[in-house]
Amino acid sequence: MTVRPAVAAIGVAAALAAPVLGGCQSDCCTVDSFPILLGRAPSGVPPLDAGVQDGGNPDADGGAAAGALPDAGALWALAGLPGGDAGLRMVVDTATPLTFLNGASSGQLQTSPVGFDLYSQGWDDPPLRAKFPNWDLLTIPLQPVGDGTLFPDGVLGADVLRNYSVEMRFAGPCPATMTGTCAWMTLWNHLAPDPSFLEDAGFAVLSFTPYGGGEVSANGDPDFLGSRGPLAVPATRVVLRGCAVPAAFSREVDPAAPPPACCTAADALAQATGVDLALLLDTGIAPLVLSASAWARVVANAAARTPPLVLPAASAGGPALPPLHVATWPTPVEVLLWTTIPRYALVNLEAGSNNNPGPCVELARARRTEIVAFDNATADPNDPGPRLCAQPCDLDPNQSGEAQNSAAYLEIDGAIPVAVIRDEDPFLQGLRFDVLPEGPELDGLVGATALGAARLELDYLSSPGRALFSCESGVPPASCRAAPRCPQLPDRNARHDCFGLGFHGLPASCAPSTCSR
Repeated sequence: MTVRPAVAAIGVAAALAAPVLGGCQSDCCTVDSFPILLGRAPSGVPPLDAGVQDGGNPDADGGAAAGALPDAGALWALAGLPGGDAGLRMVVDTATPLTFLNGASSGQLQTSPVGFDLYSQGWDDPPLRAKFPNWDLLTIPLQPVGDGTLFPDGVLGADVLRNYSVEMRFAGPCPATMTGTCAWMTLWNHLAPDPSFLEDAGFAVLSFTPYGGGEVSANGDPDFLGSRGPLAVPATRVVLRGCAVPAAFSREVDPAAPPPACCTAADALAQATGVDLALLLDTGIAPLVLSASAWARVVANAAARTPPLVLPAASAGGPALPPLHVATWPTPVEVLLWTTIPRYALVNLEAGSNNNPGPCVELARARRTEIVAFDNATADPNDPGPRLCAQPCDLDPNQSGEAQNSAAYLEIDGAIPVAVIRDEDPFLQGLRFDVLPEGPELDGLVGATALGAARLELDYLSSPGRALFSCESGVPPASCRAAPRCPQLPDRNARHDCFGLGFHGLPASCAPSTCSR
C-alpha cells in the first residue's frame, strides 16, 4: 500500500494488511451538516485551443465549446488547529488516503493526535462547521497545487471523508456577496435513500468498491505499553468506469428515426463509440489525467470514426509544458501533452461483473433505451401504430423478451482539459500498484475541473459505496447530463419513471424487428 502513491519517506510495508477504522482517538468528531464554502486553487491548465472537429458532424459540440476554461482547480477548505483561528488551507483530496499537515519531517514518521476544525469561508467571521479533535495526523512537507502558486497548509484526506456521505458541488451558486459559481462541501452523517428512490429523483448512481489500504512505513498510535507499530491505512481509492469521446447524443435530434439495428452482442460492441477507461476520482487536481497509452487509444478511436473525430496531435513533453502539481507528491509530474476532449462519461456497471461489456457499450445501451422510452412516452394516444421496442442486443439474456436494465451515467461535454502523462511515471505507477490486483489498471484520474457543473454525493457509508451524480440547476444537458438507471419492466401492466419522461410503460405493440430470426 502506498500513500498518494508514496509520500516521500512513506513506503510499502505490507499491501495485504487489514485496514483500520477512523483516525480519531476520543471525543471524535462534530459536524453540523451545513454547506461548507470551499476555495479553488488555480487550475494550472494552460490556455488551450480545443482544436476538436467532428468531421462536419452537426451534433458535435467540441469546437463550439472552445474558449477560456474555468480557472477553478483543486478544492480546498478553510481550517484551523483546535483552539486557534481559521487561517489554514487544506486541500480536499478524495484520492489521498490520509490527512496531513504541512511541515518538516525528520526521523521516523509517526502520527500525532493533533486534530483540526473546518470553517465555511466567504464571511468576515467564518462559521465553524466541523470539529475533529484528536484526529491522527502525519506532518510532511507538502507541495504546491494547481499552477504551483497555492501552497497548502494541509490535506483533508479520505480517512476523514470515508466516515460520511460527502456532497460536493463544483459549480454551485455563490453567497450574495460573491459572483460567479462556487464550490461547496457538505458532510452528512446518514445514509442516502434507497436506489429506487434515487432513480426516480433523477440521480445517476454509480457504485464503487474502495481499493487500496494496508500498512505503511510510518508508525501509528502507541499501544498501552507505549510501543508503536506500522500505520494501517483504510481502503479509500474510488475508481469509476469512464468512456472517453463517445459520439454526441441527443434524443431530440430526430426522435422519429429509430436507432440502427442492433441484433447481437457483436453489434452492440461495434456500435459503441469511445474508449473504455478506469479513472481514479481525485478532487485534489484539476484536469482529466490520462496515461500516454490511454491517450493513444483515444486518438486511434477518434481517427477511425466515420466521419473522423480530429483531436490535437501529441507533442513532445519537457520543461516548456506546465507540469501537474500534486500536494502530496514530492516533485511536479511531467506532462507530455495538454489538450482537450469534447466529452466523456462516467458509467455504472449494470450488466454484472461476469457479463461486463465495458462502459462504452453500456453507455450506448442506455442511449438506445432512452430513444425507445422517448418514443413510447411521447406517443400520440390516438395513434394505434406500433412503437419502438428494445433492440435484440439489449434484451436480458436470462429473461427472454425483457430489456436489460440500462446503466446510470454522467456525461460532461465541452472543452474538457486533459493532461497526458507517461505510463511509467512513478506517480501513476504508485497509484496503479495501490489499486491492483483487486481493482483495474488505472488509465488516469478525473479531477475537479473535469467534473464541470456536476454535483456529487460520495456515499462512503453504503455497501457498496455509491457516487450520486446530478447536474446544477439550469445547466443545459449539452454541458452536463445525469441519466439515472432505467430498470426493466416485467410486463405491460408495469410502469417506470426514466430519463425525465414521467411514468410510462411498455408499448402495446412493437415495430417489426429488422433482425433475422
